[in-house]
Amino acid sequence: MRVEAPSGESMIEIQGVSVVYGDVTALRDVSLKIDSGEFVFLVGSTGAGKSTLLKLIYAAQRATCGRVFVLGQEITKIPERKIPNLRRMMGIVPQDYGLLPKKKVWENIAYGLRAIGHTEREAQKRIAYVMELVGMSHRGQAMPKQLSGGEAQRAAIARALANNPKLLIADEPTGNLDPDTSKDIADLLLRINHKGATVVVSTHDPNIVDSLKKRVVAMERGRIVSDTEESLYPSDLDRTRAVVRSL
Repeated sequence: MRVEAPSGESMIEIQGVSVVYGDVTALRDVSLKIDSGEFVFLVGSTGAGKSTLLKLIYAAQRATCGRVFVLGQEITKIPERKIPNLRRMMGIVPQDYGLLPKKKVWENIAYGLRAIGHTEREAQKRIAYVMELVGMSHRGQAMPKQLSGGEAQRAAIARALANNPKLLIADEPTGNLDPDTSKDIADLLLRINHKGATVVVSTHDPNIVDSLKKRVVAMERGRIVSDTEESLYPSDLDRTRAVVRSL
């Protein structure tokens, strides 16, 4: 079968991808298209394949078969030496925040900016902007261990936004937060989307999905089982899980 290249509007296009580790199949024939400017939730239980799918997008995981296009280029077999350049065009918020423990908040944000060649003046201006955007202007001198969970997540998001990415990927950004803080983080991600970034969020938190009513892609057992616009968290995931097991 002939596989077409993605259209000009696609930010991400995954075509017939499977990921297999030995006897374990993490993704099964997954196809997904996300257009520029979209906000998409990936939902499903632990082990459904959400994190593996995100890792494909930023080239931390290789497809066993199929093709992956991101930011207008095919990255299915991207050489290792080109992966840092790819990631500099996106913002990545990992599950564990990923903050450097011995660096202050502002230094965590500055670290990436200097790595891609920003001058000191440019870096300071960008740091001030993203810290204000995430509501952390008053915590720039704090060390990561001094931050609450919500503050650490905001700092991680600020760092991901430092290079003004077209694509923001967040893996379980509210997984360890209380409901009020989770809502604040969800609203922050929505503001970032309104400023033009494509946002992809992996979550198993029904509250933030229901509050934003964006596109929801549900996964179970490594497969996409539903894809709905302006949706709530799927209420039938338990039933869907049983169906997928039988396939």
